[in-house]
Amino acid sequence: MHRFLFLFAVGVWPFISEAQKQHYPHLTLWSRVQVAKEPNPNWNLVGTLMWRRQNNYQENPHNPTASPLTVGGQALITHRNTQNTVWVHIAQMSYMVSNQLLGKEEDFNAPIGKEFRYAGGVEFNQEVNEKLTFRQRFMQELRFFKANNFHPVGRVRGRANIRYQFTPFVSVNGVTEILFHDPPLLSGQKPLRFHQFWLGGSLLWSLSERVNLETGYTFIHGRRATLVEFDEQNVLNLHLAFEI
Repeated sequence: MHRFLFLFAVGVWPFISEAQKQHYPHLTLWSRVQVAKEPNPNWNLVGTLMWRRQNNYQENPHNPTASPLTVGGQALITHRNTQNTVWVHIAQMSYMVSNQLLGKEEDFNAPIGKEFRYAGGVEFNQEVNEKLTFRQRFMQELRFFKANNFHPVGRVRGRANIRYQFTPFVSVNGVTEILFHDPPLLSGQKPLRFHQFWLGGSLLWSLSERVNLETGYTFIHGRRATLVEFDEQNVLNLHLAFEI
């Protein structure tokens, strides 16, 4: 729990220190379909297809599906210890094609970005009782952008998650996440420069023994490369997960 509160406090600080900068609001829809397979209790393999849309402030500011944002896929390989307390994310590989968040006129002319991402890290799983679970995850990413000639760019992210199971069919989740740029860096970037802060909650619906639906909301505060401009996303989440 203390890690959850620490990440929340660190994430709130940019709101205080950068309150006078330029901020762009957004309404977005993040959806994904995920398929997971456990060959045995120690290994977990996950494949994900992502589809994200955003509002268009010029035409329909209240429709989160008005304009494209991101499409992509991800594969994750995780090893868990026998006690199921430490998860080592050996490889998380993603490929994404993304449009610029539409906050100002110049964004409509921004080129479509292509990115390959590799990440690895560790997650601590703490099952307090049969209903309450805490998880803390720390990941190091290497991002390869077409616009940067696919030279690696680093980012570190820390996440804290809390889950409470109300009934056998419904659980509630809370999450906070903080992201920083770290080496290797783009030209002119400073190490450990703030990038994004996430805060959200969701309901997890067990549709069957192997099918789950997650619905929720996430607020994301992110800094643009200009250092004085910020995006605020109000994200509607719709995620469907299958176990095979």
